[in-house]
Amino acid sequence: MGFDIYGLNPQHNKKEPLQLIKLKSEFGQNGWMQYDKMTEKQRNLYFKLDDKVKKDNPGEYFRNNVWWWRPLWDFVCNTCDDFLSERDMEGGSFNDGRKIAKYKAIKIGKRLSENLADGTVHMVYRRYELAKAKADVHNKKVRKEMDKISKNCKAKHGDDLVPADYPEPYRTQWETAQSKEDWISHYPFDVDNVKAFATFCQQSGGFEIC
Repeated sequence: MGFDIYGLNPQHNKKEPLQLIKLKSEFGQNGWMQYDKMTEKQRNLYFKLDDKVKKDNPGEYFRNNVWWWRPLWDFVCNTCDDFLSERDMEGGSFNDGRKIAKYKAIKIGKRLSENLADGTVHMVYRRYELAKAKADVHNKKVRKEMDKISKNCKAKHGDDLVPADYPEPYRTQWETAQSKEDWISHYPFDVDNVKAFATFCQQSGGFEIC
């Protein structure tokens, strides 16, 4: 699962190359590319050109998987709560098409840029890294406990079982152990990700969260 963020009226810094336009014309249908009808060479060329266009025009599209997006959007909400509404902030937690107006997108981009310049983003990054390091040590012990439960269960009931099918008391024991896992280790906060999103916001013309 991921979050696809589309610029509503993105700034166009460079035009699409003719080769890409031709590929889209030949293999595009209803906004989707028919990759199965393309040769491997054509697919490779398409992805290469498409990646370059996105890099040249960062306001068109931004994407994070759920693990990366949650910390980024939490930071945006914490630092921009003076102009983002509750609905705006809640909308960033779902793929339901919440739209952020152009003036708010520009303000987000500027605020993030300020936080990058004054060291706030780097401070938050260091906090996340410290918390992640502690969580990794903790989770290693948790996984060791889970592995021990699995080993005991499979020794008695066979190797083909998955945790959801463990007979009692092993299933409850395994789920109890799993509940101890510290999930912060799965949610990275990255300085470059903040930079990329700041640039996207400033050039997006407003954006939609899908």
